[in-house]
Amino acid sequence: MTTSYFKLILREIGHSKARFLSIMLIIFLGVAFYTGIRATGPDMLQAATDYYAHQRLATNSVQSTAGLTKQDLAILHQHRQQVTYQAVKSIDINQLNNNRVVRVAEIPATQCLNRLTVVSGHLPRQANEIVLDQQARTLQPKLKLGDTYRIATTTKLNQQFHRRTFKIVGFVNSPRYIETTDRGVTTVGKGTLDYFALVKPGTLKQTVASRIDVGFKNLNGVTPYTAKYRRLNRENTTQLKTWFRPQAAKRQAQLQRQAQAKLAPRIAHVNQLNQQLPAGAAPVKAAQQQIARAQAQITAIPRPTYLYTGRAANPGYSEYHENTQRVVALSTVFPLFFIAIAALICLTTMTRMVTELRIQMGTLKALGYSNAAIGSEFMWYGGLASLLGTLLGVGFGVNFFPRFIAQAYGSMYNLPAINVQYLWADILIALVIALICTMGSAFVVLRVDLHSLPATLMLPKAPKAGQTLLLERWHGLWKRLNFTHKVTLRNLFRYKQRLLMTVLGIAGCMAMMITGFGLKDSIGDISTKQFNQLWHYDAIVVRNGSQTTAQRQALHHDSLYRRDLVLKQSQVTVQKAGMANQTATLGVPQHPQQLTKFVVLRDRQTQRAQHLTTNGAIIDEKLAKLADVKVGDTLPVKLGNRTAVNVKVAAISENYVGHFVYLAPAYYQQVFNHRPTYNGNLVQFTKHGQRAENAFANNLLKHRGILNVTLLSTEKKTNFQMLDSMNLVVLIFVIAAGALALVVLYNLTNINVAERIRELSTIKVLGFYDGEVTMYIFRENLILTLLGIFFGCFLGNWLHRYILTTAETNNLMFSPGIHPVSYVYAALLTLAFSLLVMGIMHLKLKHINMLDALQSVD
Repeated sequence: MTTSYFKLILREIGHSKARFLSIMLIIFLGVAFYTGIRATGPDMLQAATDYYAHQRLATNSVQSTAGLTKQDLAILHQHRQQVTYQAVKSIDINQLNNNRVVRVAEIPATQCLNRLTVVSGHLPRQANEIVLDQQARTLQPKLKLGDTYRIATTTKLNQQFHRRTFKIVGFVNSPRYIETTDRGVTTVGKGTLDYFALVKPGTLKQTVASRIDVGFKNLNGVTPYTAKYRRLNRENTTQLKTWFRPQAAKRQAQLQRQAQAKLAPRIAHVNQLNQQLPAGAAPVKAAQQQIARAQAQITAIPRPTYLYTGRAANPGYSEYHENTQRVVALSTVFPLFFIAIAALICLTTMTRMVTELRIQMGTLKALGYSNAAIGSEFMWYGGLASLLGTLLGVGFGVNFFPRFIAQAYGSMYNLPAINVQYLWADILIALVIALICTMGSAFVVLRVDLHSLPATLMLPKAPKAGQTLLLERWHGLWKRLNFTHKVTLRNLFRYKQRLLMTVLGIAGCMAMMITGFGLKDSIGDISTKQFNQLWHYDAIVVRNGSQTTAQRQALHHDSLYRRDLVLKQSQVTVQKAGMANQTATLGVPQHPQQLTKFVVLRDRQTQRAQHLTTNGAIIDEKLAKLADVKVGDTLPVKLGNRTAVNVKVAAISENYVGHFVYLAPAYYQQVFNHRPTYNGNLVQFTKHGQRAENAFANNLLKHRGILNVTLLSTEKKTNFQMLDSMNLVVLIFVIAAGALALVVLYNLTNINVAERIRELSTIKVLGFYDGEVTMYIFRENLILTLLGIFFGCFLGNWLHRYILTTAETNNLMFSPGIHPVSYVYAALLTLAFSLLVMGIMHLKLKHINMLDALQSVD
């Protein structure tokens, strides 16, 4: 390879800068999207792995229905070589002064597990100091450092505190709560926690621990979510159960001894009465009967149940992993579109380059250059474009896309910013694909020309023979077309490769833009359909039992009250193998026939109304998909700490936010073996206004027995904050697809003009104006663009459905439809790009050197 030959290659790059840059830009876009999206999932997982390790997130937790004692801690102390542990005291309360359900816990003296992240301020140093969950500041914006925080709940729970007034000294995040909003379920208030509060040890009057956090040392350094982690965790859970198995009977005996000790003074008193009064006296008999009943109650004290949970029970832990897997799934589809389109365009571009340099190839062959030397020019040309495009694409994609997408998900999780990592396997794959797109395309095109004789190569390639079109046989239509229209149609079908490449390229770009706009529609429709079409109530009132006359009067006499539905409402857990535990709202209306006035239950596809019967439950569509159940199957439902029961699925209803299980009262009694306690109301308002709705909630909470009032206007605002951030991801798709569409159209149009430069020069010589020459090309481009738009609509619809199935979270279902206007927007953008390209080409066509283009090459 001589210096002159290298200069020839560089000169060719200089003479065809537009073509070289277009190839490089297409490779850049494809590689950036591939490596960037592919790195996003692993980057997000690595951020979580580092966070769990740094904050020492517990691997397991142990709870008991009778609390946990020092004897339970002694069991773990015996195995301290295998585990790290800490006991936590907590109590769940319903704050009557701010309508929030709060878990108040004591901070362990030494945080060996679940270490807190201080967002602002500091941890409590004095007994009168308290730190709050960062989520508290979101739900109650008025809370600030230095403010007074007062615990005001029921009289019984107030007595569980040594002090109830504190000074706020900090806001924190806990690794136990990965999600920003979900804090788990509780048996207090509305059934779900709003946030947590942490105080110094000694604040609570509890004598037993609520939970023991356990960290198994054999999981240190093991990546979460992996098969190895799951295997070790199963073995560790089995080990925990083995250690604590004898404790249930010991704890039962301890509780019985304690109860017996409390009863001993009463027994002594009865013995004294028996000595002082005649045998069989009424007071003695009554006292003896009371003692007998108390002894029976002591004997009936049940054996406590020990509960063992892993990290999957932490809100957001499993869902975060599922979201990263969805990103990984997206990283398979979208980059394939980019790479496929890039390969098509590179094939067309290299074909044109070989055609343009036929004379040079013939000359070099006549001078004695080998086929390998001649072909190396094209290999170097394509390889250099691929290499530069790959380097730039990797640098941009790996540093931009992961951060951008992680930021979109960042509003949903309490995790630190990601650190980008270069996945060399993916980068190598991207480079190989890029080289195949260019060098492979060049090899495919050259395989014929390199074996031709020099004399053949030094002559222009014979133009493709014309063929009679099917349209020409339609004489009625063909006769009505003018000359330019006939030329346009003949050129379209004459160059079938260009037609196919252009239509496929534009269809792929159109599909990605439709997917982007469709995702925006699917996200936006959730709010409209859920809160306007399916839910027709404005507030949820939760009581501590059945509705009293005073509570009913307080509700009905409020100025906002229109009507209400009395029902039992509580949180249940749906547990099934192969599915992360799902929290669902159990609803049992007292009068099932009135439920349709407050909640629309219907089949999403047929829109057929559904009604509660004694044959089974109505569940939401997303829960049915996650649990893989259909009508007639059973679903395991766990209420509180009770054993899970199987509920038959009678119907599957349209729903987009959260999960629900609706039962008729008779079927509830049949499944759970007791009658429902109607502890809630769905309330409709006569008018709306944030101030009036807040006043409604505050007035109700003043009445005894009212635990919580949830306003749907607040829920709507809170639930859809994270959906706004997903618009950033949508923006990526639209911008990337638009950029690719622009490059594709420019490249193909540029090739079209270069191929037909002699033809265009000829018609200019014949007197065509500049505008007419441009329209001569633009008509063909417009038809190809419209064909690409047409097929892109179908492709985009399929791609949108695929993305929805992979991008949904467990607690959310996207609306599957795409608005007609989104197709219009995508089509208009594609047409706008086509017009922009033709505007650039118009300037180029105005400056064609007709003499150079028409000179003979013979």
